[in-house]
Amino acid sequence: MKSKILLLISLFFLSIGTALGQTITVKGIVLDEKGEPVIGASVRLKSNPSVGAATGLDGDFTLKAKQGELIIVSYVGYKTQEVAAAPSLTIKLAPDQELLDEVVVVGYSTRSVANTSASVVKVSAKDLQSKPTSNVMDAAQGKVSGLQVLTSSGEPSETSSMKLHGVGSLGASSTPLYIVDGMPVTADMIRGMNQNDIESMQFLKDAAATSIYGARAANGVIYIQTKRGKMQDRATITVRGQYGISTLANKSYYDKLMNTNELFSLWQEYEDAGLLKKGQVNKQREKYGMNDTKWWKYFYQDAPMYQSDISISGGSAKTNYYISAGILDQKGIRAGSQYSKINLRTNLNSTLNDWIKVGINSSVSYDKTRISPESFAQGETYVSLQTILNQPFYTPYDKDGKEYYDEPIPGLGFYNPKYSMSKDTPIDNLLFLNLSGNLTLTPFENFQIRSQAGMEMRDYSRDRYRRPSWIKLAGNGTRSIQHSRGINFTTNNVAEYKFSIKDDHHFIALLGQEYIDYRYDFFSAFGAGLLDDRLGLLKHTTKEKAVDQEYTSNAFLSFFTQLSYDFDRKYFVDLVVRNDASSRFGANHRNATFWSLGLMWKAKEESFLKNVSWINTLDVKASYGTQGNAAIGDYKALATVKKGGQYNGIAGWKLSNPGNPDLTWESQDKLTVGVTADLFDRLHVNVEFYNRVTRDMLMDVPQPYSTGLQLDKMDFASIMENVGAYQNRGIDLTIRGDVLRGKDYGLTAYYNMNYNRDKVLELFQGRDSWILPGYGFGYIVGQPVKFIYPVFKDINPDNGLPRWYLPAVNEDGSINKKVNQKDDSKVTETWNGATLEQNTGVNRYPAFTGGFGLAANWKGLSLQADFAFVVGKYMIANETFFSKNSISFFGMNTEKSSANYWKKKGDNAQYPSLEYQGNGGNATEFDTRLLSNASFMRLKNLTIGYELQESLLRRQNIFTGAKIYATARNLFTLTKFNGIDPEVDSNLSFHTNPNTKQYVIGLELSF
Repeated sequence: MKSKILLLISLFFLSIGTALGQTITVKGIVLDEKGEPVIGASVRLKSNPSVGAATGLDGDFTLKAKQGELIIVSYVGYKTQEVAAAPSLTIKLAPDQELLDEVVVVGYSTRSVANTSASVVKVSAKDLQSKPTSNVMDAAQGKVSGLQVLTSSGEPSETSSMKLHGVGSLGASSTPLYIVDGMPVTADMIRGMNQNDIESMQFLKDAAATSIYGARAANGVIYIQTKRGKMQDRATITVRGQYGISTLANKSYYDKLMNTNELFSLWQEYEDAGLLKKGQVNKQREKYGMNDTKWWKYFYQDAPMYQSDISISGGSAKTNYYISAGILDQKGIRAGSQYSKINLRTNLNSTLNDWIKVGINSSVSYDKTRISPESFAQGETYVSLQTILNQPFYTPYDKDGKEYYDEPIPGLGFYNPKYSMSKDTPIDNLLFLNLSGNLTLTPFENFQIRSQAGMEMRDYSRDRYRRPSWIKLAGNGTRSIQHSRGINFTTNNVAEYKFSIKDDHHFIALLGQEYIDYRYDFFSAFGAGLLDDRLGLLKHTTKEKAVDQEYTSNAFLSFFTQLSYDFDRKYFVDLVVRNDASSRFGANHRNATFWSLGLMWKAKEESFLKNVSWINTLDVKASYGTQGNAAIGDYKALATVKKGGQYNGIAGWKLSNPGNPDLTWESQDKLTVGVTADLFDRLHVNVEFYNRVTRDMLMDVPQPYSTGLQLDKMDFASIMENVGAYQNRGIDLTIRGDVLRGKDYGLTAYYNMNYNRDKVLELFQGRDSWILPGYGFGYIVGQPVKFIYPVFKDINPDNGLPRWYLPAVNEDGSINKKVNQKDDSKVTETWNGATLEQNTGVNRYPAFTGGFGLAANWKGLSLQADFAFVVGKYMIANETFFSKNSISFFGMNTEKSSANYWKKKGDNAQYPSLEYQGNGGNATEFDTRLLSNASFMRLKNLTIGYELQESLLRRQNIFTGAKIYATARNLFTLTKFNGIDPEVDSNLSFHTNPNTKQYVIGLELSF
């Protein structure tokens, strides 16, 4: 009996061993935490990772394995699971909170947002895609607190201006540092990118985030990360196409212009007052009739836009890839203007073995731009002014209905832009090439050595052929060619070690080096005297030949270190030190050291808050540090000479810059304190206060006559020096919440706002003010940058004469620029712009910027609306000087308000009497009547889309994804600005091509 039992036990264990060694077909399904299929999950054998499969549209997979063999199931954002092989499996993945934490690039490393003291805002790919804009930065407007994005023109090739926390300097550039995949690039290259290639944009705002970039980070950092393929993911092909129409974004100003009937009525009043000959107005009526042309409708026409791109991404067990190509063709609303762009990108990453990884990133973009020239000269077009000033009773067609082409349009005498563009063809070509390679070594766990080297090349050319048959040139054609090339070489090497002491003390130590070498060369050639349209090359020119050439270069060498520490994932400290050397500065001061200290307390982890259920996270952050600014010309510190005149046939030289061997870095101190909270599992709030002080500003300082540098023969009247101090102080606020959240529906709303107030703390040479002549603004110690302009009071109701406030004066009789004097007892009726200039009390830079919006979804339907606003922005509407002076510029159209002139005693009129205007006085001078409130709110984006749900996709085997959408950009604008477009980033607007609104439909398919 005992022997039988032993035999049965032996057979039992033998059968188990046989079963375990038997190869079976495993069929299974992978689900997420909601029970939905996970598409593209990796399923592989633990013993042989090369054997595996990816889940399909239903989350299903099939795999050969031995019974009971361990299978590893993984997917991005979820915890990896190990399960034993069985004929039928249902695997439910759980989210990996650490992986789901938002990861950002801080300096030369990556950090979880939850575990860094730095102030970083991340804009994801979904916020950028499907936006019909040729400039990807415009899509970020209103998305980031503290970021001001302004697009000054509706030209498709326009580059948006970006400012983080105000203007950082009164002399050097305030442009942020742009980095793409670890390599610094120019703003122009960003314009050349395809927004669908971007995975995320990260905006680094405080010293803890930017100090590691040292000299280039004084104005913040914008880090752009492009897309990558996923390891062990099948190839995915995505095709996108969109078509749209552009038209004027804001037409409100044109409604202020007179129509034909109103203009003739006004002129009749002028005739009755003796300013025009008797019968002159009736002659005009009889000759031209009562046509009422809306010239803006003629010159600004609806413009089509087409964009398409294709991308392929995927990966094997050791290599991933992302390859894309895109084209954009966009006509401008102004006749003849056009912008086209081609993009190519390849990102490859490969794991060679357990400790070596390599990557290659390459991108090429080529764009071609054609814009009609704008000029007052006879024969030119000047479209932007024609839309305002052309009289409405003229038409663009002659008596036979033929469009005026090779003769002036009646009225101002300008030409049809279609004609001018056929004779004057400036074409800009811009080629960008960006190549970089990276190597990562991991000799042992938690220690990495990373090296990256790259090149950015910007190759620009302009070819302008002005044909001799053009009436303007009268048989004297010209040809000019310009070419420039800038090449930026960058290398950086970083060693990083992560380690812990016991379980509570966690460290990340980083040591790095970076070298940047930039070279720029420029060449141009010009010739005149072309006699025939068919002979238009430079060699055919017969006179006025000229050539020019320039070359500049600069270099930076930097060493840096970063130490991050946290205790118990509760208290965090980040320390950064960086030393930069730049060839731009004098030999005595080329090196500078910058540093920052960042602190964070995760208050939610404290015992007294840990059980407070409605608080999910509560982080308190503070940072203080320094950055530098070297955004000046390459040879400002050196004494340089240039070609001078001739004496006795011998060429000479003259001093072009006396140099300054003590020129050094502009420095900046920045303090940031903030609180971030996630509440009720659905509300996110972030509040930050910052104080930013720029010292030793790089400014061109005017020199006294005693130096001899003001002589007429010199090419300069100033020397660049380190002087003064300037402050920006403000608050960032971000609120984002899930209003509704369900299994197949959701509604999210957001609001962000920045309040920034600037102040001039110190100037130079003991001055308490410095007014920039011709700019309309100036710097006054103790105040924000102010508009300095004659301050208009009113039209004297007793006599119809204009009155201006007299400026306050100092004891020595000089004008006190600090005071905005509006004393009704101190006014004058005598115009003198130079002596009436005073502090207007109006700030040059806006106080508030921000945005708000919502995103809603239900099943496959989605709706997104994004608004952007700027409050406290003022601008001189320079173009309205003409339209407000109907007598001084008689023969041009004028504003409806021109009829509101003084007629009799007691009138509270907008304009002075006809007697005053008829005797040479302007209805409006260059005074505060031209200074207009340019605050605005725009609906930047409204998108409605439908994406096929997985249940429908499973019914076919062609597409893995499909989406259709309709988008409107700049749909409406609310503003009080008395000019063409309030978004111009300048102290004044003049002949700008207005911004546009776009209506676009698009389709996206994935295979």
